Amino acid sequence: MKRMNDNQFGQIRRLVESHTGIHLANHKRTMIESRLKIRLVKNGFNSFDEYISALLDRSTQGEFRHFIDKMTTHETSFFREDYQFEILMDLLQKSSISKPIKVWSAACSTGEEAYTIAMVLQDMLGTGHWSLLGSDVSELSIEKAKSCQYDLSLSEKIPSHYRRAYCLKGIGGYSDHFTLVKSLRDFCHFQTHNLLKPMGQSLFDVVFLRNILIYFSWTTQKQIVNHVITALNDGGLLFLGHSENILRDHPSVELVDNCIYRKVNSE
Repeated sequence: MKRMNDNQFGQIRRLVESHTGIHLANHKRTMIESRLKIRLVKNGFNSFDEYISALLDRSTQGEFRHFIDKMTTHETSFFREDYQFEILMDLLQKSSISKPIKVWSAACSTGEEAYTIAMVLQDMLGTGHWSLLGSDVSELSIEKAKSCQYDLSLSEKIPSHYRRAYCLKGIGGYSDHFTLVKSLRDFCHFQTHNLLKPMGQSLFDVVFLRNILIYFSWTTQKQIVNHVITALNDGGLLFLGHSENILRDHPSVELVDNCIYRKVNSE
């Protein structure tokens, strides 16, 4: 099979950016080619031109979602950047929110971040005092998050008291996996969502949007954060990744800690 040429890479890049807003830099070309060759072989395509044509007219049933899944980054883990969850608990203890807290884990990938937040909220607030929505542009990632089946080795990232309280080791054919207790999963919901589009009427008290903005252009970053801020209640908290500082001096938020912001009153 021939290598991906400039024109083919350009078409792939435009297709990804138009659907997700993600800009694929030139240095990622080899990685992209490697990922897509697997799909070409699996589906019997003889060239990248054939594959791209199928993507454009959606002639291969379900392949577009596999394509988007391969083109998006799924680097995630339980309790990643765990200091932010300690800050979340501290800020919630000091807040005046009396109603059940609504949290959005945006770009949640396969669900590890969302379930981490759920464990923290359940431990702190108890059943019925919180709800969580996880979203991602990848349908396959959302299916994985909904299934809540994870390799047993990933549980090592979870602090022992959370692991004892909320994790269940699989049995039989699932003995090398674990899941989370139903009483926790019942308050976690997942859906596909493109961050280029507004969230709709939902308003959240906390939004996690971590380690995703770096994959977008500056213009697209601003579009995304404005959509996210619109989805926050006044006084709501927005958590970004440790290297993302696009919101400094933004008129709608104030900095409360490193890469953590509070939405100011819109009145």
